[in-house]
Amino acid sequence: MRRQDIQLLALARQGDAAARSEAGRRYLVGGDGFPRHVATGMEYLSHPSVRDRPETARTIAENLPLQDLLQLQQEDALHKAAANGSLLAQFKLGVWASLQSSRVAAGQSWLEAAAAGGHIEARQAMAAVRQAPADEALPAMVRSIASSVAVDVVQVAVMAARLAREGGSLDLQADCLHIALLVAPRLTHALSDLVVAAVLRAETQGHALHGLAPAQVEASLELAIARGDRDAACLLGRALCGIDSGMLAPARLTASSNMRKGVALLLRAADAGRDDAWLDLYATHADHRLSVSNPQMARFFLEKAAALGQAEAQRKLGALILRSASSLAESEQAISWLHAAASQDDAHAQGLLASLVLPLGGDDAAAREAIEQVRQADPWLAVRLTLARDFGLTKLEALSVDPVEGRRPWGLLVGQNPFITQARLSAPRAVPALTAQALQNLARAAAFFDQSRGEGNAFEGDLRRRSVRQRRAFERLGLSEDLFFATASSTKLESFRLGPKWAFRAKQPLELALAD
Repeated sequence: MRRQDIQLLALARQGDAAARSEAGRRYLVGGDGFPRHVATGMEYLSHPSVRDRPETARTIAENLPLQDLLQLQQEDALHKAAANGSLLAQFKLGVWASLQSSRVAAGQSWLEAAAAGGHIEARQAMAAVRQAPADEALPAMVRSIASSVAVDVVQVAVMAARLAREGGSLDLQADCLHIALLVAPRLTHALSDLVVAAVLRAETQGHALHGLAPAQVEASLELAIARGDRDAACLLGRALCGIDSGMLAPARLTASSNMRKGVALLLRAADAGRDDAWLDLYATHADHRLSVSNPQMARFFLEKAAALGQAEAQRKLGALILRSASSLAESEQAISWLHAAASQDDAHAQGLLASLVLPLGGDDAAAREAIEQVRQADPWLAVRLTLARDFGLTKLEALSVDPVEGRRPWGLLVGQNPFITQARLSAPRAVPALTAQALQNLARAAAFFDQSRGEGNAFEGDLRRRSVRQRRAFERLGLSEDLFFATASSTKLESFRLGPKWAFRAKQPLELALAD
């Protein structure tokens, strides 16, 4: 370092304001015997003795590119220098204001002031704006200054996108990313990540995501997929298969469809942990109109989604199994899946379960009061009446069911009635619980009968004795059987046991459950 440079630094350290300003300027630009070191230059220029001077703001605004000014949070210095007539500062501020709001009009006054003062790049920018259509004004301006040393348009547009994201404006974020992608010499991982993040945010928020061109989105998703991004694989896979992602139509993410590639990407995403992709795979393989249709694979994908706890998959799997059930084991399996979906407040699953329970009229409060009266003389009968009310049992079912053997996590299995010789009346039937209270009452009933099994069997006797005691209790208390026992013909009861017959009777709720 030359002697005069050393003397300048010495004066700056001794408190000379002019020397401090000059030293700061030289460090910023890296000239006149000084190495370029922005941090040291800003340290000199931010000293209380010089930081509020108009010339200090001008030095900072004119000697740092726009992206560095923004990164160092020197936007205030940029405003001061522009207001004091710095053409370069006016140009930079006009570009930043335009990109920050994705409108040329937001920074046009500063650009015009710089152009009027003779700034060449500002003149080029305004000439491009005047020649372009209104909706292409910003892209035209950006292209005209793409090679500017004072502004790295890509970096500044990315900064504007991040600022828009922090402010919660998804459309503005997308517009800024669109501009960055227009002038970027190549798609970088940083840009790709920002685009994928914007698309994911649009998906979760139910936003249509305008601003980004489909080709830009697709290229960004492809780059992210190459690095193992499962979310990008899921998004692009859906789009290629023609499946919406939230409010995002496939045409917003890709310019064309490719079913086989889309399925491969969905399978990759599902295998990597995007559980919802299994249901998308089911939808593509279950549609007989598509080239990838495969019923066996469709069932496999549906089972994967259901096992992972997706209510829609559990409901559809349960409905499909129940529709074709020809055995008690299949009915139980189907009801188990439907119960799992209903536990997640799936309305269609709840509707299908309700179609398996015989209706009962009367007031619940009156029924509870009557049961308490019965309990005083016959607690076993009271328990059976509670189960009959909760599960819509017929009189024969209520008086013969074994709560201990019949209890299931999803409800009650009414076993084969040994007291009835007619097969259609005595066959077992699976009845789901429609409320959590019904399951609690079933658990209490099972515990009660299990603890008092020996005593209870001796007290209750066979079905005939139970029927006699029930009838006498009802006569004594003036109770109606309609309050506790459902009425159904053998044909109707059989429709609960055989899937095809049930499906015919529950056609409308079944179609809704499978279509939604």
